[in-house]
Amino acid sequence: MIKAMRYILALAVALSCGALPAGAETANYEDTAVYADGFSNPENLNDGSRTTVAHSGAGNRVTLSREDGIAAVYIEFDRVPEPWSVTASVWDEALKCGENGFLHEYVDLSGLSNELPRETVLTFKEGTAVGEIYAFSEGELPDWVQIWQPPCKEADLLLISSHSDDEQLFFAGVLPYYAVERKLNVQVAYVVQHFEANGVLDHRRPHEQLDGLWTVGVRNYPVMSVFPDLYSESSDRDKALKQALSVYEAQGYTYQDFVDYISRCIRRFKPLVVVSHDLDGEYGHGTHVLCAEALGDALAKAADPSWNSGTGDNSEAWQVEKTYLHLYPENRIVMDWDTPLESLGGKTPFQVTQEGFGCHKSQHWTWFYRWIYGTEANPVVKASDIKTYSPCLYGLYDTKVGQDSAGGDFFENVRTYAQRAQDEAERLAAEKAEQERKERLALEKAELEAKRLENEKEKRVRYALIGIAAAAALLCGIIVCRHIRQRHGKREKVGRR
Repeated sequence: MIKAMRYILALAVALSCGALPAGAETANYEDTAVYADGFSNPENLNDGSRTTVAHSGAGNRVTLSREDGIAAVYIEFDRVPEPWSVTASVWDEALKCGENGFLHEYVDLSGLSNELPRETVLTFKEGTAVGEIYAFSEGELPDWVQIWQPPCKEADLLLISSHSDDEQLFFAGVLPYYAVERKLNVQVAYVVQHFEANGVLDHRRPHEQLDGLWTVGVRNYPVMSVFPDLYSESSDRDKALKQALSVYEAQGYTYQDFVDYISRCIRRFKPLVVVSHDLDGEYGHGTHVLCAEALGDALAKAADPSWNSGTGDNSEAWQVEKTYLHLYPENRIVMDWDTPLESLGGKTPFQVTQEGFGCHKSQHWTWFYRWIYGTEANPVVKASDIKTYSPCLYGLYDTKVGQDSAGGDFFENVRTYAQRAQDEAERLAAEKAEQERKERLALEKAELEAKRLENEKEKRVRYALIGIAAAAALLCGIIVCRHIRQRHGKREKVGRR
């Protein structure tokens, strides 16, 4: 009975993440009037389903009206958008949006004027694919709304995941532990994109990708390559790699393209620690093998000052301090993803990741579902329950800061960016204190020297006055003596007479 209940709970976890986008389906559209011009299927813009799409044409505009005012706009695009804009009569100029190319974008309008606009007009570049548009009043913010931060400028940890959902499966526990519990700068980079599958547009997986990341606590927007998701698999690593290269080369991509992409990610995000796939591709997926193989070459390439990434900014050479690969047999460490944490609401990092994979409904038909949730007879409730491709096992593939001794932490012997900032602040404070001490000592020395000179001056004046007084006394004595002699001489003359 207990096992059955655990399985039901696991199943509930798997299905619960649908409440993020599904929660939008229960939103009250009656509060917002939506008028769209220049769109194909304009009814799709607010039908409660982000997988039904409207495409913008020339001269398009979407007018949103709410009697209680519009404090924020939230859009779920179907494809990465070009910049777009919002205008309102209470503003002096249009608000430019979409600069970051977020698929799910939240725009706060509350601080742009003294009053909230009751009507806003949204305009998009021709061809923009929009899934759903929402307008929220002041104080209204559903928990399924995602407010993304731009990708990291300095990532403590860079997780390189081949596909959308690998980050929730084979790297289970990593993201909630380091992003939420440790509060580190965590960046996820995907080796492939999921906007199409086998030449057919995919309207689900890109949304599931963001929903899953948001669920496990990642707040910096992920990045992905232009490489399509192509399948190949073999239990023989060399064969898996060869098959993967074959299918990608048929699409015009070379091995070096993958190396360059990962190298650019390393230079862009300047990670202290990188985590990625098993060299054997976990279950032998060719793209996983290709990812791990390319990463090995990318570490050296990113650190080579002579390599020109072609990206301009943020292309300085970067040396990663530690790199861990899943299941790597050397310098093995075992991660604990099964300890409940207050920061996670009493859940374990693994349980939170189970919720994250729950968002990937399009993949629930695969064997991964049983791998992470188990079955009714044998439910998976701990990461340590998983013995095949265990998400707890990693190996230190490369290090510039020495070997691990304690284990169980990717950041052993590594100072995070926050710690380095604190170190720098303390160093600057110490330098300032030392400078102030030197200045204080110099001032005290100068004051003592001035006092000494003043004393010497007073001494010289005193001695001079004494000398003058003595000279005056001597002069007086001489004058008195002379005066006495003169008087005495006069007496003698009078006496002789």
